Amino acid sequence: MIVNLIADAGSTKTDWVVTDREGERITRINTNGVNALLCSPGSIKSMATKVDTMLRQEDMKVNALHYYGAGCATPQICQRCEEELRQAIGAEDIRVYSDLLGAARSLLQRERGIACILGTGSNSCLYDGKKIVSNVPSMGYVLGDEGSGAVLGRRLVADAFRGIMPPEMRELFFAKYDITLGEMLDRVYKQASSNQYLATFVAFIAENIEHEYVTGMVREEIGRYFDRNISCYAEAKDVPISFTGGVSKVFQEIIRTVGAEKGYHIGKFINPPMEGLIEYHRGR
Repeated sequence: MIVNLIADAGSTKTDWVVTDREGERITRINTNGVNALLCSPGSIKSMATKVDTMLRQEDMKVNALHYYGAGCATPQICQRCEEELRQAIGAEDIRVYSDLLGAARSLLQRERGIACILGTGSNSCLYDGKKIVSNVPSMGYVLGDEGSGAVLGRRLVADAFRGIMPPEMRELFFAKYDITLGEMLDRVYKQASSNQYLATFVAFIAENIEHEYVTGMVREEIGRYFDRNISCYAEAKDVPISFTGGVSKVFQEIIRTVGAEKGYHIGKFINPPMEGLIEYHRGR
């Protein structure tokens, strides 16, 4: 059977959807995540090989692959990803795009607007219905990534160890995470995937979102996302601003409230973005 593949590869997980030639979904496959900017050579090939093996077992042959990947930020990185994918999946047509274009196509289809990713990392772009026309660089979780899971986790952990967090919340934090300052510093600074690790603390934030301190912290960090990313677009208050990503799913109401307070028109929330991508490619 000849099929097409759409892949949404985030830092934490990769969502693969198999469709027929008309774009109707056949099945879905989940694999580990990968960031093309940070991963070691061969990581994407290894992941795609597993998918190809599973499809061949079902007597499926891939005709076209549309791959939207975290870290696919430059033509050079996209080309390297394409080469690894081609080695793993013998499709005639393989196209690699940034996860940001994937978010824009999913959220906005063929309409103008601002597309935002709030997940492990954060990003945004102005999309004209066909292509990205402007992008405020996310700068990563060390220099930017405001509003992201990594930055929310970073703020939470720092507040806990510094004693800025209210005592009752601090007690809850250390009861849940039995970790010393030395262990935390080692985990963040000496081990791999610190951004993913810090983003795991979003679960604690979500569990305690009703607490005044937690609500205030999330509001502040989302406010910084609007102030340091969205406000940089000249058209920001003239077009809809739509969101995808795990953080946007969990804190949708806060995002809507903070965005409205700052005078923005908040549009759609689609999680996961794959649903919008299936619709986009079906319409081609």
